[in-house]
Amino acid sequence: MRGVRLLVLGVIWSGSFFLILDRVNISLAAPRIMDELKFDGTQMGFILSIYYWGYLLGHFSSGLVSDQIRLRSFTSVMILLWSALTALTGACSALWHFAVVRLLFGICEGATANLTHKLQNNWLLPAERGKAYGIFIGFAYLGIAIGMPLVGWIINAWEWRWMFVAVGLLTLIQLALFAVIIRDHPSEHPWLPEPEKVKFREDLRMAQAGLGDHGDPTVIMPFRQRMATLASIRSFWLLSISAFFGIGVYFTGMSWLPGYLVKERGITILSSGFFLTIPYLAAFAGMFIGGGLGDRFGNRSLISLIAGVLTFPALLAMAESESVFMTITMMSVALFLNSAAVNGFVVLVFDLIPTQVFGTAIGIVGGLCGGLAGIIGPLLLGYLYDQTGTFFWGFVTLGAGAMIGGLILIPVIAEEKRLKQEKVARQALTSGAAVGVTGQ
Repeated sequence: MRGVRLLVLGVIWSGSFFLILDRVNISLAAPRIMDELKFDGTQMGFILSIYYWGYLLGHFSSGLVSDQIRLRSFTSVMILLWSALTALTGACSALWHFAVVRLLFGICEGATANLTHKLQNNWLLPAERGKAYGIFIGFAYLGIAIGMPLVGWIINAWEWRWMFVAVGLLTLIQLALFAVIIRDHPSEHPWLPEPEKVKFREDLRMAQAGLGDHGDPTVIMPFRQRMATLASIRSFWLLSISAFFGIGVYFTGMSWLPGYLVKERGITILSSGFFLTIPYLAAFAGMFIGGGLGDRFGNRSLISLIAGVLTFPALLAMAESESVFMTITMMSVALFLNSAAVNGFVVLVFDLIPTQVFGTAIGIVGGLCGGLAGIIGPLLLGYLYDQTGTFFWGFVTLGAGAMIGGLILIPVIAEEKRLKQEKVARQALTSGAAVGVTGQ
């Protein structure tokens, strides 16, 4: 991957940075918001989770139409709207203000997340997906690792309300990059040489051959036919269940880990932003390494299973640790493992689902299942904190869910192996036919 394709994907990846920075900045502001506006843990958990109601609606709805719309135009509008809503969060002063703004904000970001997945699927070959998706989510973790210290500094210097305004203005950089550089397909990009367009189209056609006629990305399928296609793929529904539990850890951690360090560990907001750099860089490493191992060996479901199961003891050790050093260390291990698990089951959606129904599929996996996890996780953690006075039982619940999400993938291992063997057989058959033609 090089040249224009790398440039386009780089802009898509940078969008992940801003998606997460704008989403999690409220997590670091949460202790100040709770103190100033007298919100308890359940109310703050509601504010953190209401975003995911919007995320679910936006992600799922855009998934239903992303196989049929102009991705570049629609996504540009969503980025502009979410930038404005980020800034508007700073003007909120009542619970219902936050509810309305964060709901609309979630709709715009959820739609953008789905559309960028679809764009990546249009611009990537199957052998590139694991690492590329790892980089995409890795940029999200960079949004936390780099953005949290910046957000903490702004809150400390200007208070939390001006922080939202500053971050909203910063996001306009992504809008400019997206509008200039992105195109829906490689065949439409004026900067990509024609031989590269032809080669990419042929390579993608060969890679999609095993998925049947539905792999042809040029034909639009009606919604009923798309759902019928997905209903016939058992592994898709197993991946959806796994996503609910795995993404639940991912989203809930983004929402509450900064508040956990401040509320339970007694760390200042500014220090919390710096301390979180280490765990989220570890998460970047987990996403990239997990994706690289999946590309190399092809056993994404097994990698995701092992990582999901091991996330449970890592979260338990984090919750039981007594020193800040051990807390940050075990948090880093937990996020590393959770990221590797998320990479596995999300890239499996890329690998196992026909191109024509991919947008709908990722809308269900990331929007419906991931969105429900984002709604339930932060709210449940805030409720358990109010009831017990500690985050311990919330993290135990998250860890148990991560383990269940991993074990759900056991039947997918055989399906992934079968498809891998069929792909090798197809390649051998194609090579043999090519040799026969040359011999003639």
